[in-house]
Amino acid sequence: FCTQLVVELGLKTPAMADAPTSQPSSKTLGTETSRKVKVFEKGSARNVMPATQGWFGLGGRFLPKDLTTLEGLNATYATKEILLGITIGFAQVPESVAFAFLAHVRPHVALHAAWVMGLFCSLLGGRPGMVNGATGAFAAIIATFLPVPSVPGGNGEHVELLFPSVMLAGLLMLAASAANLSRFILLLPTPVMVGFCNGLAIVIGLAQLHPFHSEETGSGWKEGFELMWMLVITAVSMLTMEFLPKVPLQIFKVIPSSLMAILVAILLEFAVVRNCGSRTDTIGDVSEFTAETAFPIPFFVDHPATGYDLSKIVSSWTSIQNIIVQGILLCVVGSIESLMTSEVVESFTKTPSHGDRSLFAMGLGNIVSGFLGGMGGNAMIGLSTINVLNGGRGRMAPTCTALVVMASVMGAYSLLNYIPVAALAGIMIVVVLHTFKWFSVGMVLAALLPKCLRDRLNLHRKVPRIEALVVLVVTVLSKQTNIAVAVLVGVSICAISFAWDAGQDFKLSESMAGDIKVYDVDGPLFFTSANRLVKLLDSEKDPEEVELRFGEATLMDFTSVETLHKIALNYQNAGKSITFHTLNLSSQKIIEKANHLVRAIEYTSSDDAVRLPSVPSFTEGFRHDPMTQQGVFDRIASFDRVSSPGGKKESAPKDLEVDV
Repeated sequence: FCTQLVVELGLKTPAMADAPTSQPSSKTLGTETSRKVKVFEKGSARNVMPATQGWFGLGGRFLPKDLTTLEGLNATYATKEILLGITIGFAQVPESVAFAFLAHVRPHVALHAAWVMGLFCSLLGGRPGMVNGATGAFAAIIATFLPVPSVPGGNGEHVELLFPSVMLAGLLMLAASAANLSRFILLLPTPVMVGFCNGLAIVIGLAQLHPFHSEETGSGWKEGFELMWMLVITAVSMLTMEFLPKVPLQIFKVIPSSLMAILVAILLEFAVVRNCGSRTDTIGDVSEFTAETAFPIPFFVDHPATGYDLSKIVSSWTSIQNIIVQGILLCVVGSIESLMTSEVVESFTKTPSHGDRSLFAMGLGNIVSGFLGGMGGNAMIGLSTINVLNGGRGRMAPTCTALVVMASVMGAYSLLNYIPVAALAGIMIVVVLHTFKWFSVGMVLAALLPKCLRDRLNLHRKVPRIEALVVLVVTVLSKQTNIAVAVLVGVSICAISFAWDAGQDFKLSESMAGDIKVYDVDGPLFFTSANRLVKLLDSEKDPEEVELRFGEATLMDFTSVETLHKIALNYQNAGKSITFHTLNLSSQKIIEKANHLVRAIEYTSSDDAVRLPSVPSFTEGFRHDPMTQQGVFDRIASFDRVSSPGGKKESAPKDLEVDV
């Protein structure tokens, strides 16, 4: 590599003058495309990466590598992806409308958000095959900030604060992507994920009672024939959506069951209910789609579809606080659900995901969605699972899904007005039944019962009680507070539980080696176990010389280092000496960094500690090359003026781009 770079720069040494030069092919370098190395005036290789990568290159954050590739593209693949996209698009439309009612906003606010998020995330996201749009997680958070609309089907009070919050959530997602924070999804334990799904299902399920409310009756609920027919339509929609795919006919495997449920509900409403002299509410009765709502309008533009009071955004410090808090919660919940969905899709497709790129695309989508007056969104775990289970693997199907939603709200909006609201409730109840993790009920019950009852009831599904408690706490808090707070509390409980259990693995044994007392430490030493170590050592009764051997034990945090410092001072004050032996490299590094705080610690390194070789940097490759002895590296790195064979001084170019 170094030889080829020097040849390309034309900086041959006398020893190389007669040496034959060769042009290694791209296969020699182990890549399929030529690479570029830029060397700048100050001697630092600031861009040592493939020329097709970076933020703006193919394979970077803006342009995923598989976006423009034609590999695997054929008629069969395209047909399957397009049909899947159309099918899922028809399923996403009623779900988006239902989520709008859950969030206390008008339906077009969710539908415009659905196709905007779908396009951005399907084209630029890091997980092909994942469907994005307006989701129940976003709607559940928004519903905690917007009260129930005074007019059925309208926007909740202070809806103006929603759009800046969505844009702020997008900016925070971009920041999370730039900081590579997607890797922290690994810190989300399974009990928290189960509680997250259960809590989300409960929130969505309780919201489906809203269509049955009525301010015109004394009981506050629908009554008479209207209530009866609403229950019939809801039940028929549920049965159609749940059992139609199980009919052994190919046509029912192609047409989405949610679309069939809508068609059956419309037929029942207009062919049966209204011919019987009754009626139920449709979307047109509650919040009509019109030409004015067909196209997205920036929320700050004065338009009949908006009509927002922008003065409320900056009217008080409370409004600004709500925007900030809501933006943070939307970012946290959206990121968690999207990364969870990405893991689910990855388990089916067996292809790697790029979490930071998913956050990046989702951030851009939410910024644009909020700007255009949408409620934002994230990945939809249910529709994504349906997509991959039916063979969806690429970006084409989710893109077609977004285009179908866009076409529905922009061109076929008048047809959406005929959908009965009760049908949407039925569809969402089925979604709730599939979202709730029913196995967790028996799991929590088994954790609460004694072993004799578990054996009698054949409940062999017990998990540690603390984890069952986490499932229960996250589920309850999702309803009582919000999903983001519930997840944070659940992760905190799991972290505290792990810290406590890990601290119990700490062991201390003692022995005598002549006049020296030796303590052998086994297990991790951190804030939980470090305090126990202080109490186990007795500086008054120990002999003059004491050794503390760590072996496989590791200092994990500053508490452990401060504990060793405190122990050393105790023995010094007692006129005795204590030394710490066989500290591994990680422990030594912690002590060295805090050297001025823990001067009393005397230690020896571990004889078995082996420093793993790190990947050499670009400049280290030159420093270890034999040609360095001839001054070649210095001429490349510093770009000092170099004498030519004729004695004439020449200046190297400021920016060189070399094919390697």
